[in-house]
Amino acid sequence: MPTNSTLPPASTDRGGWCCLLLSALPAAGILAWILAASSILPEEVFWFPIWLGAVVWNGTDGQGGISHWLG
Repeated sequence: MPTNSTLPPASTDRGGWCCLLLSALPAAGILAWILAASSILPEEVFWFPIWLGAVVWNGTDGQGGISHWLG
């Protein structure tokens, strides 16, 4: 009796909605932050997430951060 050691191919019918959802969530969060915080919070607090992202990306001196790791 012959045996086949190869596995059957994985199912390709996954839809792709998961990737769409994961890519849309950050944009929806940013839009929600802009709409909610712009009318309620002071300007310094409103810009804090954007400033924090810039510091993480560029570093405190503008020459480091994670952008330096990527080349």
